[in-house]
Amino acid sequence: MTPMKRLAIALMIGLGMALPAAAQVTPAPLAPPLASPPPQAPSSTLSPVLTNPRVVQTPYGRTTAPSTGSQGMSPLDQQKLQSYRSDLTSQQRALENQGVSVNAESYRNVQQQLNQLNNSPR
Repeated sequence: MTPMKRLAIALMIGLGMALPAAAQVTPAPLAPPLASPPPQAPSSTLSPVLTNPRVVQTPYGRTTAPSTGSQGMSPLDQQKLQSYRSDLTSQQRALENQGVSVNAESYRNVQQQLNQLNNSPR
């Protein structure tokens, strides 16, 4: 091989390797963001369902709550309260039948619990 051919091959190899390296251009790195954007403000006020749970419990179309029963107690709570009142009344009658004095501590305790039930808001 002649020196001229060697030179031509060397130049071709050299140019072949130099071109791909020059073609790869890396972008400049971006600076990180300084602060995250502020959270988006709510578009409206709270739903009435969140502020007044009775809205969900009211049947569609009814504007007022039903008048039967206590407003703040469920039917189950009303049944428990009535059962408790009945038990206290039964205890009071049993004490009376046994001849226990109204001044006895057991009788006064039952009477006090009944008074509390009768005076509590329903």
